[in-house]
Amino acid sequence: MIKKLLAPITVALALGLVFSSIEEVSAAAECKADSDCKAGEYCILALTPHVCKAPQEAGAPCKRDVVCASKKCDMAAGVCK
Repeated sequence: MIKKLLAPITVALALGLVFSSIEEVSAAAECKADSDCKAGEYCILALTPHVCKAPQEAGAPCKRDVVCASKKCDMAAGVCK
């Protein structure tokens, strides 16, 4: 009985290690400020996790004017104008 359970338990533990390491990589990729991004990109704080993107078009989520292509964010609605 124990021998039959050994293989599935080993696989489950291995998958757990893989997924936990993937989470660490994606967490490390999250930007905190515009300086974390490449030239021409901004840290989009309105997205979770925060990601670096080029200026957003109208209707995209925003919290700051700089992330919008129009440089105008409707702060109340949270979208680019």
